[in-house]
Amino acid sequence: MAGSAKNAYEALAQHLDRSPLGAPQGPELMAILRELFTEEEAAVAAALPFKPVRVVALAKTLERPAEEIGLLLESLAGKGLAYRRSTRAGDYYSLLPMVPGMAEAQFWAMAPGEAKLKMARLFEDYYEPGVGKAFAEAPTPYSRVIPVGRAVTNSQEILPYEKAEELIHQHEHLALIDCYCRSQAKLLGQGCDAPLDVCMVFGSFAEFAVAQGWAKPMDEAGMLDALSRAEEAGLVHVVDNVAENVNFLCNCCGCCCMFLQTITRMNRLGAVSQAAYMAQVDPDLCTACEQCAETCQVAAIRVDDDCAAVDEEICLGCGLCATVCPSEAITMNRREARPVPAHHGELQARLADARGVK
Repeated sequence: MAGSAKNAYEALAQHLDRSPLGAPQGPELMAILRELFTEEEAAVAAALPFKPVRVVALAKTLERPAEEIGLLLESLAGKGLAYRRSTRAGDYYSLLPMVPGMAEAQFWAMAPGEAKLKMARLFEDYYEPGVGKAFAEAPTPYSRVIPVGRAVTNSQEILPYEKAEELIHQHEHLALIDCYCRSQAKLLGQGCDAPLDVCMVFGSFAEFAVAQGWAKPMDEAGMLDALSRAEEAGLVHVVDNVAENVNFLCNCCGCCCMFLQTITRMNRLGAVSQAAYMAQVDPDLCTACEQCAETCQVAAIRVDDDCAAVDEEICLGCGLCATVCPSEAITMNRREARPVPAHHGELQARLADARGVK
């Protein structure tokens, strides 16, 4: 590879590692970048901030014509490598971080075929040394679990940011998008048969994803229907770890999900913030039917001595086990939970400060 190309890709890799969660370096990351970016795109992306910027501002920084930079940025947005936010004042662009962001968006943007299969393989190779490592080593979890609403009794206190339905109600722009994790796993001949079209995006990113043709716009009724279908399939509700204006609500399985695999594949307990609830079993009611253990996505329940037992350290507090227990032996009880960052600015600052990046 020519020296200039090598420098462009290396500069981009280092720039991606300056995002709040980072992009762990290594040959797996370099293989991904060389496949996704042309040399010219890599050079421009290495200078593109993670916060939105106007084309003219970036063109001035790069000392290149704004028209050329605009075309390159639009190409990056179309390939799921950059984010475009359209406003009355014009379009703003920002580089998508590797996780979460580029890993999913490039997959949504690619047409079926050999190139997409190759990228699926490359990202699978990058999971443990890269994507999973970034989530697992974050001092503040990037994602958190919220309980299934019907698993929590009306008499229990449940905060607005712990209610899936409330999170949906908060947003004007709603969209459904196919689960990246299960889609990639199926492409590789792995994974499960859980539904794909139940992952949710909100706000400005939902607008962007719909405009790009990756997501389907939805009203509240459609989102609530998807939520119900996800719960019936035994999927865990996972959102970004903020109290205000969540960007996504993923419905996750333990075998495919990039978040839950930090637990099931990498054994990094705590990489996903648990809900403020924990399953507890009444031994007098338990019939040891094992439905709870079969439902648990992270193997937090075992059945011994004719009774189910919950591992408190692993239990996510999702409540799925309580919804399938035929004898109503499982209840969800409040436990001390980690504080939830108020908003994305606080979450990003915590992550960036811990890594010493700005």
